[in-house]
Amino acid sequence: MKTRTSPVVHELVSTRLPNRFGDFVIHCYGGAQDDKQHLALVKGEVRGREGVLARVHSECLTGDVFGSRRCDCGEQLELALSAIGEAECGVLLYLRQEGRGIGLVQKLRAYNLQDEGLDTVEANLRLGHQADERDYYVAARMLDDLGVKSVRLMTNNPKKLDELRRYGIPIGARVPIEAPSHPENVRYLRAKVEKMSHMLSFERKRPRFAFLDALFERLVEGPVSPGRPFVTLSRVQSLDGGEAQAAGPEACELSGALRAAHEGVLTAAGPELRLALRGASKAPVRFAVAGTPTAAGDAVTVSADARGEADLAAVLAAVLGLGVRSLLVEGDAGLTGRFLDGALADYCVITVVPRFRGGSGNGGTGPESARIADCGCQPLGRDLVVYGPLRAEASEAPAVTPAG
Repeated sequence: MKTRTSPVVHELVSTRLPNRFGDFVIHCYGGAQDDKQHLALVKGEVRGREGVLARVHSECLTGDVFGSRRCDCGEQLELALSAIGEAECGVLLYLRQEGRGIGLVQKLRAYNLQDEGLDTVEANLRLGHQADERDYYVAARMLDDLGVKSVRLMTNNPKKLDELRRYGIPIGARVPIEAPSHPENVRYLRAKVEKMSHMLSFERKRPRFAFLDALFERLVEGPVSPGRPFVTLSRVQSLDGGEAQAAGPEACELSGALRAAHEGVLTAAGPELRLALRGASKAPVRFAVAGTPTAAGDAVTVSADARGEADLAAVLAAVLGLGVRSLLVEGDAGLTGRFLDGALADYCVITVVPRFRGGSGNGGTGPESARIADCGCQPLGRDLVVYGPLRAEASEAPAVTPAG
């Protein structure tokens, strides 16, 4: 076990920090040898607990805050907070170790070298640094102070596992945490695997949804229509058009991959529309019709359409103004229908669960009334996915390219 003569870290302050992932308490620690302040976000009661779900995340300003697609850091942060938010308890340690420990300025210089053809490891070495200069002594002492007995660690990095164990932290299990790859970070991820032994399976995972490769590559190019982002419509529905509440695990994984691939996700919440930004832990941006009660507070106000609802073109213009170039719209038939009526969507991914919701009328909301026990079409586990670009044609409604 490693030992250190550096000062023992101590808590400076703690306070509640509710966010869109759940109710957390944030602890700020100081006194470390690096003279930096490190953070712990804690969900639930972790003192004295075994097998606490944990993530040790090193600061990445460009990825965590600005949504850089050169790495997977921001997406991993969001995945970790989401997983901890759904668990009974958990800890996310946020260590101030920018750029694998080389600092922000040197990291940005490394970016320039990567643009010249070097990979992330080669760039660090060219600048006179090690491939990875991070240390996890502070993380271990923070976990000690929080009273965590052992962790299930969300990581793909074997060095992190080894270092924490050497500093006395029992690790009961490794929990993989992998965001979808995309063209801007594939080389970065490959360098992690080939030169740093990271346990990633990105080259094997993408073919699982290979039918969406064209969409993922198209998202890199950004908007195709002026004044709005690239818009993908996504629904999970029953056979009679209602909302499906029992989609299979593959459909849930597909939904997660779509959210991770887009820069923003737009959903309806009553009369409001809400925009969640990828990689952001702050509350969603709210859009409401000007002059309505829901427009109070910090909502972004927009004009109303002919039906008195938020004008979608105005909403999309505001979304684009926030820097969101690709938008996933998740909603019921009413919301997706409004986007289709206004010719405001570019692509769709519709998952059909082989169940009938029942109730009065098409797409009822009552309890499940029937299901196809042995569905004959199983391209997505037990479900069916229909996908493709949307185009308006003079003689018919916007067409959808069928699966397969």
